[in-house]
Amino acid sequence: MKTKEDFLTNPEFIAWVKHPHDHLNDYWSKWMNANPDDLRELKLAREILLRTNYPEYKAPTGMKEDIRQKLLTIKPADAPREKKNYRSVINLAAVLLIGFALAWISGVFNKDLVDNPVENLVMHHKRTVSGEKLQLTLSDGTRVWLNSNSEFSFPEKFGNKERKVFLEGEAFIEVEKDSIRPFRVVAQGLVTTALGTSFNIKEKGEAEISISLVTGKVKVENVAKSEDFFLSPGEQLHRDPITGEKSIRKFDRHTISSWKEGTILFEKSNLKEVVAILENWYGVKIEVENSTNASWEFSGEYHKQSLANVLKSMAYVQNFEYELKGKNVTIKF
Repeated sequence: MKTKEDFLTNPEFIAWVKHPHDHLNDYWSKWMNANPDDLRELKLAREILLRTNYPEYKAPTGMKEDIRQKLLTIKPADAPREKKNYRSVINLAAVLLIGFALAWISGVFNKDLVDNPVENLVMHHKRTVSGEKLQLTLSDGTRVWLNSNSEFSFPEKFGNKERKVFLEGEAFIEVEKDSIRPFRVVAQGLVTTALGTSFNIKEKGEAEISISLVTGKVKVENVAKSEDFFLSPGEQLHRDPITGEKSIRKFDRHTISSWKEGTILFEKSNLKEVVAILENWYGVKIEVENSTNASWEFSGEYHKQSLANVLKSMAYVQNFEYELKGKNVTIKF
């Protein structure tokens, strides 16, 4: 069970309350659905953040100088006739000192909750469509390759505690090393955490996701079920779209990262898979005619090839005819 203090010290929660956007709303909506027992403390923490607003304390003009002059005029404590005035001035100074201390503490507390850089992040959203790929370099030097039909959200400048980004689709990420600020990728309720490493994350549909580690080491957290998985280089965490079961298995590095180098790779792919990959890669619409008896188990590799060249090669191997007109392709068996 989480307490309101846990939420009040969570930069992501603070950012959501103070500066909500679509990705944070989606993340916390799923979190609340998965953790109904923590809703009361979450709502309390949210109310505290929304109501907390400590104004900066500024002493009235001349107050500091007045106090200084009064303190300078204090006579030795053993002078009986001044004892009353001496005590009153000391009491006044003590009260003012406590007041200044409380104001300073309030200011620090407010700065931590309201002015924390994590809260005031300016988010950028990059989206690719079919046939489009994108390479980004983030403010910390981390490099990101974004595949077709994907969206990547990241802050203009990272905060002091962590580097958090959000992904929908597929991306290959080379994380710049930073021993103080972990790098976290949120995708489909899984949070992948790294310091300096390279990995590929690929979503399929609403439930299937694969996280493949190339170098370094990462921890993958399942937010809803409080599960942790640790991956070593060459290991892939896969979540089955039907059962939801997660498994760790080996993968071929070339197969995983070939797309960012401009290489289409087919490995015993059926007709439906080939069509989906070509449509996504080239941004076209493919119509297949008379495919009833077409039984495919196609393997091939094409590096920076035009769609016409790929279709020509496939047609020779799989024995079909094709017609390419702009963004429309017809395959005939």
